[in-house]
Amino acid sequence: MRQKVGITRALIDLHRYYLQNNKFDEGDLIYYRINYRLVALFGITKEEAQRFHAAYHSEIPRTIAEGYCHICDAVVKIIPILYGSSERERELLEMAQNEGKLIIASLDSNAIKEGVKIPLYGCKNCKAALPRYGTMP
Repeated sequence: MRQKVGITRALIDLHRYYLQNNKFDEGDLIYYRINYRLVALFGITKEEAQRFHAAYHSEIPRTIAEGYCHICDAVVKIIPILYGSSERERELLEMAQNEGKLIIASLDSNAIKEGVKIPLYGCKNCKAALPRYGTMP
C-alpha cells in the first residue's frame, strides 16, 4: 500500500514535470517516458508501471494534441513530421509511422531550402501537413 501511494505521488509529479509546457499533450513519447521513470524509481516491471499509469488515467484522462485539418474537415489528432533519418533509424521509424505515431517526410524534394518554412505536424488521419500548428525555418 505504501508503494502504491508513492507511485501515485510520483505519477502526479512526473506529469506536472513533463507536461509543464503543454498540459494538454501527453503523447506516446511522454507516456512511455513516465513509465520508464516509474520503473527506475521503484524497481517495478514495465508491465506494473503500465498498469499504475493506466489506472492513473482512468481518473485523469490522457490528452493528446489536436488541431483542425481542412482536408478531413474535422478536429484530428496531430502527429510530428520527421524530416530525414539515418539508415539505422529508418526501420524503427517506419514501424512507428505504420502505427500512426509520426510521418516521415521525404528529403528528396526541393521543399527544404533556405527561407522555406516546413510544417512540424500533420494530420494523423490523412497525413496532410498542418503548418498552422508549427513550422521550422
